[in-house]
Amino acid sequence: MTFARLVLAAATNRPVPEPRHAKFPPRQLAQGVIQYYMTNIYPLFPAFPETALDPVLDEMYLDHGQRQIKPADYWLLYLVLAIGSVAQSRSSQDDFYRNGVEFVSRALAVADQALTPGYVTQIQSLLLLAQYATLDPAHFDSWHLIGFACRAVIDLGYHQDPPQTHALDKAYLDARRRIFYCVYSLDR
Repeated sequence: MTFARLVLAAATNRPVPEPRHAKFPPRQLAQGVIQYYMTNIYPLFPAFPETALDPVLDEMYLDHGQRQIKPADYWLLYLVLAIGSVAQSRSSQDDFYRNGVEFVSRALAVADQALTPGYVTQIQSLLLLAQYATLDPAHFDSWHLIGFACRAVIDLGYHQDPPQTHALDKAYLDARRRIFYCVYSLDR
């Protein structure tokens, strides 16, 4: 039993169907959904660098054998696409909603690696899944996911600054604080 399986078992309301399509969507569609996310949702929850999505999206359009994408990056891209799609949905019967569920089902294939405890990507991955759950409560329970994200923040010490004896980069400290406040605001 991995941590990801524990999280998903506790937070799943209804199983997500298996992916229907094997191909990644056309680049124009993916960029439009990402742009919607970056304009409307990212300003509220800036838990990852703005520039993190562009290289991952570029890699997705390379031949499968040439890709150098980490599981946490797959998770990031697919969850951003899922959140951006479902946020534009008006009902559970429209294409936006179906695309969002499709993207989440693809992301779940790398859940074990993306939700590995002890890394900042765990917090970011939990935060993205909690954001998705708030938009699609039929499949996931956001309350449990937010709780897991809060626990991960505390476990990794992001709820406090490191001791002054450590000389840390200001950008690193700002990123830690941003991640903490994203989880905190979602919890509130």
